[in-house]
Amino acid sequence: MEEYIQILLEQVRFYQAHKGIEDELRAHMEDQIEANMAAGMDREAAEKAAVADMGDPVEAGVSMDRVHRPRIAWNVVIIAVLVGIVSSVIHELVAIDAGHLDQSTSVLGSHVFYIKVLIGLAAMITVYLIDYTFIAKNAKLITLMIMAMLPLSYLGYTYNGVHTFLRLGPIAILTSAYLLFYVPLYGAIIYKYRGGGWLAFIGALLWMFVPAILVLKRIRLLTALVMIMAMAVQLTIAVAKGWFKVPKKLTICSLWASITVLPLGILAFLYHNGLLAGYQMNRISAIWDLDNDAAYVTRTVRSFGNVNLVGDTGKDVLGSLPSPNGDFLLTYLANRYGLLFVAAVVAAVAAVIITGCIATAKCKNQLGFVMGVGCMDVLLVNMLVNVLENMAVIPYTGSFMPFFSAGSSNLFLSYTFLGIILSIYKYKDAYPQHVDIGIRGRIKFGDIEIMKN
Repeated sequence: MEEYIQILLEQVRFYQAHKGIEDELRAHMEDQIEANMAAGMDREAAEKAAVADMGDPVEAGVSMDRVHRPRIAWNVVIIAVLVGIVSSVIHELVAIDAGHLDQSTSVLGSHVFYIKVLIGLAAMITVYLIDYTFIAKNAKLITLMIMAMLPLSYLGYTYNGVHTFLRLGPIAILTSAYLLFYVPLYGAIIYKYRGGGWLAFIGALLWMFVPAILVLKRIRLLTALVMIMAMAVQLTIAVAKGWFKVPKKLTICSLWASITVLPLGILAFLYHNGLLAGYQMNRISAIWDLDNDAAYVTRTVRSFGNVNLVGDTGKDVLGSLPSPNGDFLLTYLANRYGLLFVAAVVAAVAAVIITGCIATAKCKNQLGFVMGVGCMDVLLVNMLVNVLENMAVIPYTGSFMPFFSAGSSNLFLSYTFLGIILSIYKYKDAYPQHVDIGIRGRIKFGDIEIMKN
C-alpha cells in the first residue's frame, strides 16, 4: 500500500495536494482492507486485493494530477483589470475637469491614479503567488507585528482625536486601511482554536474585541465597526461549521447581541450623560440634527441631491465637498454624468465582490473560506457605507468606494484582498476540508509532558 501511494503521488506535480490525496487514498484503502478481512482474508491478502482494486498507480496519479493542478479564477482577474481601466479613465476625467475649474488641489492623486492601479494589480498578483496557509500559520505573529507598528501612527496627522496616517520613513499609510488587513488574519486565528470549547471561543472573542477596542479608541469609529462586523461574520460561520464545542444557536445569538444591542446601549448611556468627547457628541447629534455644525458636510451633500438620469447638473461639487475624488466620488459623478453612470460604477464594484464571493465559495477548505469571507465583507461594508454617505443618509464617516476612490492605501487594500481570494481559489482542489496550521510540539516539565497545538 505504501509503495502504491508513493508511486501515485510522484505523478502529481502540485506538492500542496499530496497530503490531502494521501489521506483520502489511505482512508479508502483501509476501508477496503477491513471489508476484505471481514470476507475471510488475512491482513496481507486483504491489503494486496485492496491495492489491486485501485488500478495502475501511474494512470491514477496522472488523473489526480489533472484534477489537483493549481487553478486561477480568471473571472476575478479579468473583472479586476477591467475595473482598474475604467476607474483610471474616470480619474483622468476628474483631473481634467478640476484643471479647467482651477480645482486641481481638491482632487490630488487623480492624475496618477492609473499608476496606483498598476501597483494594486502587482500586489494582487504577488499575494496570489503566496500560499494563503503560510499567512495563516503565521497569523498571530503577523497580528502582533501589526499592532506593534500602531504607535507609529501617533506620529502622523491627528484630527478630532483620529490618527490618520502611519508613517514609515517617507511612506504614509492610511491607518484605517492598514488595520483592516487584520480581518483575514482573524479568520486564521480562530481556526487555530478549532476543536475547543468555551475557553477557545472566549479566546477567539478576545482576538476580535481587543484589536477593535484599540482601533476605536485611537483610530476611527468606522474602521472599528467594519472590523467588528466582518470578524463577527467570520466567527458566526466558524460556530455554524462546528469549529467550537458550544451550542450553536445560543452562541451565535449571544455574539450578535453583544456587538449590536450592548454597544448601542453603552453609547446611549454615554451620550445621555455627556461622557463622550465634544466632537463625538456633535457627530452623534448630527445624525438627526442637520443644523448641528458637525452636519455641515451632510447638508452640503443633500444640496447636490437633485441629479439627472443622464447629464451634467452644472453644480460645483469639486469646490464644495472634501475629497470629491475619494469619499464623495459618487456625488461628483452623479452631478457630472448622471445617476445611471453612478449606478454602473456601483454595479461594477458589486460585481467584483460577488465574483470574489463565488470564487471563495468554491473552496472546500474551511480556513480559506472564512479568510475569503472576511476580505469580501470588508469591501462590501465599505461599499454600502460609502453609497449611504453619498446619499446623505448617514453622516460623513470617511468611507471609500473599493477600487474607485482616490487614495493609495484603500486601493492597495482592495487589490490585496482580491489577491488573497485568488490564492484561496488557486488551492481549492489541493487542500482538504481542514488543514493543519497549528504549531505542534512537546513541552516537558520533569515527568509531565504537554502537547502544544
